[in-house]
Amino acid sequence: MLSLSLFSSSQTISLAVFNEKKLVKLIEKKIINNRIESIFEILSKCLKKFEINVFSKIFFSTGPGSFTALRSIKAISQALALSSNAQIYTTSSFSPLLSSIKIKDQNILACFKSTNNKFFYQVFEKSGKIFKTKYEINYGDETQLTEYYFERKKEQKNLLLLSSERLRNFNKNEIKPLIKKVDASHLGMSIFLGYGSKKTSIFYHNTYYEKN
Repeated sequence: MLSLSLFSSSQTISLAVFNEKKLVKLIEKKIINNRIESIFEILSKCLKKFEINVFSKIFFSTGPGSFTALRSIKAISQALALSSNAQIYTTSSFSPLLSSIKIKDQNILACFKSTNNKFFYQVFEKSGKIFKTKYEINYGDETQLTEYYFERKKEQKNLLLLSSERLRNFNKNEIKPLIKKVDASHLGMSIFLGYGSKKTSIFYHNTYYEKN
């Protein structure tokens, strides 16, 4: 049986199919005007090759992020699960980014871009094979992100800034961010690594909606 992973970033919508833990299909499409209708296009391509009833697991992220996109993907995932009798597993929107690297005993400030050139960002610390949250989620522009980085770096000198997008307004001599583009395949791998949950509630981040 196969697993189907669905993921939306600020720039793209993507779909990944796994056989056990092996990636067998990845389809990605750019998002235009913040609309994710293209998810139906990539789903149609996928279902031409794979019958819906071959999927035993469906993966998606519950946030933070665009509530409309997250809610839409949740509804689609639940419909697919009902059609295939698959189990649903979810994870944080940070997990694909965290699962994209292999670093030992290091704290990480992970960030990913939202709308209006704003970022969600949060500090994580290594706990066994995965990273767990150390501080609350923040939301702000790149200046606020870099200020927060230096504030936390006073406590943790080896703090790594990990981003899914290239940063523009920072001092390259003071900050050396690690850039990792992520998609539905990284979301799937994060589930396999242990970031998964069966909770399907969307994470509603108030600050995001107050400023958009």
